[in-house]
Amino acid sequence: MKRRRQFLFSVGGHAESLSDRRRSRREHSVWRSALTPIRKPQSSPNRAFTLLEIILSLAILAGSLAALGEAMRSATRSAAKTEDETQAQILAESIINEFQAGSRELTAVNQAQLDTSDDPPWVYSVNIDQTDYDELVAVRVRVEQQLDARLQPAHFELVRWMPNPDFVQSNTSDQQGDASNSTGNSGSATGSVQ
Repeated sequence: MKRRRQFLFSVGGHAESLSDRRRSRREHSVWRSALTPIRKPQSSPNRAFTLLEIILSLAILAGSLAALGEAMRSATRSAAKTEDETQAQILAESIINEFQAGSRELTAVNQAQLDTSDDPPWVYSVNIDQTDYDELVAVRVRVEQQLDARLQPAHFELVRWMPNPDFVQSNTSDQQGDASNSTGNSGSATGSVQ
């Protein structure tokens, strides 16, 4: 048998053989691997998303789309209401202009339907109020959609002062003017007769 050479190492003042040292390393590596936590593998540049990240991003996307959809619906409703109110203003100004031009008789009307092909139909009301001046009246025209009040129909009201069609001037100023004209005529007639 061959004799094996033993190499002695000095570790901390103790002499160890090579085989003892190898055995000690193996035991130490077993214990070290059992006690150390499992490490995650190094992240690579092609790292994938986890299921939790995907669900979270979808929830954020759904919430933002819901908020954006509500904002768009509100903007559309507001634009439609503004368009209806502008239409009501145009119709009210048209009725007032017809009164001023004399093509429509100036009388009080309540909820008369306008001749338009719009849906819902438009109705108008005319109120004539007396002002502090006898020769002027306040004409109030209100144009609105013919809808239930809970649906908030568009409306517009316009007030304009116009000449009172029923106003008759007093005859006191006319009589004074006629008297001065007749006096002047009689004087000139007398002067021409002499």
